[in-house]
Amino acid sequence: MRFLKVRASILFIAILSFALISCEENDDTSVTINLDARFVSNVNSRTISFINISNDAERYEWDFDNGTTSTLINPIETFDNGTYTVTLTAFDSNENSDIFQQTFVIDVPICEDETDENINPANGDINWTFLTETTIDAFGDTAGFIVDNPVVDAVNSSCKVQRYEKTTGCQTFAGLGVGLTSPIDFSTTTNKTFKMKVLAETQLTEVTLRLEFMSFPNTEPSQDRVASITQLGEWQELTFDFTNVPTGTFQSMIIYFERNATCDGDIYYFDDIIQE
Repeated sequence: MRFLKVRASILFIAILSFALISCEENDDTSVTINLDARFVSNVNSRTISFINISNDAERYEWDFDNGTTSTLINPIETFDNGTYTVTLTAFDSNENSDIFQQTFVIDVPICEDETDENINPANGDINWTFLTETTIDAFGDTAGFIVDNPVVDAVNSSCKVQRYEKTTGCQTFAGLGVGLTSPIDFSTTTNKTFKMKVLAETQLTEVTLRLEFMSFPNTEPSQDRVASITQLGEWQELTFDFTNVPTGTFQSMIIYFERNATCDGDIYYFDDIIQE
């Protein structure tokens, strides 16, 4: 009987040893998980393009921390100003997951719609904000039109501005002009200084503000004032001072960029022509 008990004990130990060895072999042959969630980003103003560079992943869950999510591989998201922690959770074919996070601070000026505009001197000082599609003629085979503000900054937060392109091959006298509804009478007006916000996209230059008696060909008498753009890619405010002009009526307003220069495709923007 003792012999049977010993043999049974040996058999039990052998079975247990085999089971332990089998478990160890299973552990040694388990699949190594190389899942690595990761992304890089391309920030363009308030819009961010997310470029997914995760390893060994088959599906993705994005949380943009602004109430929206996505399962796209490379999503694009636009944010309001604020701080956001974007989370990417990547899953492999076995539903193993890995998480990667990055925090973004969005602080971009947001444009403001103008509420006031006056381009009729009979109603008071000029306050031309390009709020409406007021006709301004681009002459000399060139182009000008109202567009979204390309650079919203502290100097100019307007949503809409006037764009002027000195189209390649245009006439050297090219510019923009508008006939006012009624003339500015310099014998009675108190404010004879004009300010204008300008932005040069490609080249620094002088800007001419010209006041004419009437539209071409009845332009005389006329008065010119010149100011210089001194910085690229951002708005600045120029001043045109006519305070030494005692009398005269002026119903035509002309604006030149690079006056009498060759047209080579340079682009300018202007806004908020204010008489004060």
